[in-house]
Amino acid sequence: MNSPEVFYLHLEGSQRGPYTIRHIDHLLNSGLINEDVLYWREGLEQWQPVTQLVVRRAEKERWKMPALGLSIALLLGLLLYVFGPITFDGWREIYQHKYTREAAYWRARDAVRTQAVPKGALVVFEPFRKKEVQLSKADRGVAILRAALTDNSGATRKAAWEVPLKYDPAKREWSCVDSPQPIAP
Repeated sequence: MNSPEVFYLHLEGSQRGPYTIRHIDHLLNSGLINEDVLYWREGLEQWQPVTQLVVRRAEKERWKMPALGLSIALLLGLLLYVFGPITFDGWREIYQHKYTREAAYWRARDAVRTQAVPKGALVVFEPFRKKEVQLSKADRGVAILRAALTDNSGATRKAAWEVPLKYDPAKREWSCVDSPQPIAP
């Protein structure tokens, strides 16, 4: 084994080996040997520091990937917390395909939001109440919606609307027959 590719290490007071450069590189960079270990090979007059043979690579920062994943998860959680309810309510207002009181209520909310509320105003509807949505056998319905309405100046008041609705069984969708009419809250 008199090859220039064969090296010996001085470990714990004794000579160990033979090792290849690749093996020594692995031992050093995986932490199995320290930087103060010495190496020797045939043709050298004395033992040399192993760092002259192989370069110690910087340790991978193992915390970066989990930290990045946690940061992304927290950001997504925050976005879901802030925009999730709004998005979900908007989806429910638009996509109602059943002839039910609850479906009529959600479609009526969309009609009020798009036709009866001034631009820039904020409307916060009261929860669904069965008794305030009446359906007839002729695919018609009327929904009474109550809400807190905040106008552009920041003033908040109670508001209510009566929304006449029609259900089209062929399209499976609710639509507003006339504009929502304001009523006494």
